[in-house]
Amino acid sequence: MSSEYPVKSTLLGVEIMTAWAASQGQNDFMGERLEALNRELEDPTNDIITALTNLSAHLLRLRQEEQGASFAETLQLIARYASQQER
Repeated sequence: MSSEYPVKSTLLGVEIMTAWAASQGQNDFMGERLEALNRELEDPTNDIITALTNLSAHLLRLRQEEQGASFAETLQLIARYASQQER
C-alpha cells in the first residue's frame, strides 16, 4: 500500500461529507455521488468505510490539538448529540 493511500482515502472522506453537506438542500445529490463512487472505486464499501474512518481520526486529532479535548471526550459529545437527535 502506498504512503499516499491514507491521504487519498482521507480526501475521499472529505469528498463524501461535502456531498452529504450539499445534499442537505438537494436530496438526490448524495445518492448520485455514492452511485458514481460505486462505479469508480475498486472496492467501494471498504474504500468508503476507510475514507470516513480516516476523516474521523483526523477530526478527533484536530479537536485534540485545537481545543485540548481527548478522543474520549469528543466521542462522548458525539454520542450525546446523536442520542438527543433520536428524541
